[in-house]
Amino acid sequence: MASEDSIGIGSVLGGFKVEKELGRGGMGVVYKGHELSLNRKVAVKVLSQRLCSDEEFVERFKREARVIAALSHPNIVSILSYGEEQGRYYFAMEYISGKDLGQILKEKGSIPLQEALSITAQVASALAEAGPRGVVHRDLKPSNIMIDSMGRAKVTDFGVAHFQDSGAKLTQTGLFLGTPEYASPEQATGRPLDVRSDIYALGAVLYRMLSGKPPITGESPLAVVTKIATEPVTPIGQINTALPKSVCDLTDKMMAKEPDERFQTPRELTAAIDRCVDGLDIDAPLAKSKVADVGTAPPPPPKQKSRAKLWGGIAGVALAVLLIVWLVEGGFRKEELLIDKEKKEAATELAAARAVSEKTEHVPSSSAPAVKDITEEKPAVTKKREGKSAALGKSAPLPKIPTVLMVVSGDEAMVPLVRTHLESIIRGSGLRVASISEIPVLMEKMQFGQIPITWYGVQQFVPKGKAHILLLSQVQKTGSMNLRYYGQTQEMTTATFSARAVDMATGTSVATPASGSIKFTLLNMEENFRKTITSATSGMGAEIKGYWEKRVGGAKKTG
Repeated sequence: MASEDSIGIGSVLGGFKVEKELGRGGMGVVYKGHELSLNRKVAVKVLSQRLCSDEEFVERFKREARVIAALSHPNIVSILSYGEEQGRYYFAMEYISGKDLGQILKEKGSIPLQEALSITAQVASALAEAGPRGVVHRDLKPSNIMIDSMGRAKVTDFGVAHFQDSGAKLTQTGLFLGTPEYASPEQATGRPLDVRSDIYALGAVLYRMLSGKPPITGESPLAVVTKIATEPVTPIGQINTALPKSVCDLTDKMMAKEPDERFQTPRELTAAIDRCVDGLDIDAPLAKSKVADVGTAPPPPPKQKSRAKLWGGIAGVALAVLLIVWLVEGGFRKEELLIDKEKKEAATELAAARAVSEKTEHVPSSSAPAVKDITEEKPAVTKKREGKSAALGKSAPLPKIPTVLMVVSGDEAMVPLVRTHLESIIRGSGLRVASISEIPVLMEKMQFGQIPITWYGVQQFVPKGKAHILLLSQVQKTGSMNLRYYGQTQEMTTATFSARAVDMATGTSVATPASGSIKFTLLNMEENFRKTITSATSGMGAEIKGYWEKRVGGAKKTG
């Protein structure tokens, strides 16, 4: 049923043709749109009609656009334009083809360990961009983290973001803005916030990914907020007993009650995640999660606090919960935020990551299922587990120079150019390069569109030792326009290029993701591709080499 906020499908707002509604929240509606001038897909967020006459909400809406525009990072959704037309305020953002983490969790329940750490590291990297600029997101939660078709995490929805250094007062002191289940104790009690509050929220998201449930639940938002401020969180190790101690310690520290007891900066957090990943036994099978019943888990002993401090916290909670606004239960009613349903979903089996280290030495035949049922290999896994020490002792040593498997997808006319220039750059860095043509079963699966072009989809078909680093690149046409001069017409095309390198065994990012926009005509196509790709990936080879040298060194020490 259409509401007063709805914009007619097919209507044009600020040069963007509205195609369909994607979701609606407390402040407005998000539509899938088409930018007519550049012939590309966008997401258009429109402020609710009932709020357009409220100067405070209009200013907050403008501020959200400014916040996103000020942050340039591959793990933060980018903004394209802002405007006002016929009394309606809107801004356009990049269109993300994928799913939000909330939807993925609803479908899968929980996330495999290595993937959960990868998502957490990517969001921490986004916070490292926002934190130094004084921006506190205040509403980090699964539904505000998009996972695109290449497996990259993108932080969205800065609608309640807070500028630490801003002189403007857009909220009352102690006003609770955010989602209770992922709010920090200081947010729940109305205390001043900094990036450590977002680190807590990210810890709550990691907790949710690994345990299948939020760290704290209650019958109402009021009950949740009260618990967050006054009750300890059940340690993640009691919920998922299969987790390594290092991961439990990481999660517990991210969610410490007191900000001073958490990681103090996103970069400190990222370094801790890297240490966790380095310490994982990637050669041994990852045990299935053993999720305990929270009701039967013995509650952790509460820390000794003075009666005055406890009552002070409860008083703070009382003040905060009285000021809870409708935004508490805001968020998009539709689970799919910025999802391209017309495009084939990158419907990957996230649980396949658990089978990475259970792969046998032979290459799966073309008739084999894309994702094996882990239960079919129980006897082999048991045998491995019994002889774990012996198996690890026989593992082949890591080569000094890694082999990089290049997988380029996207526009068929542009893929060969991207592949050629990327291969030249990687080889020029002293690294070995492998092609999908060397792995027939993988090439066949990709040609027939039988697997998503992501780490999860690709790695299961790569024979052990064939490649050590996976370089995923994508190029897509985003628009075109005609150029007329001296009576002649040339088409100028705009395309986007992206590339990211991950560890083939773990899916961990090993270099700074690269991206760029390419504008070209048939006359300068090759040269412009070369310049853009060279500029965007100039340091990628060195970063891959640096990562590999550390990994080889770590393997020698362990051996």
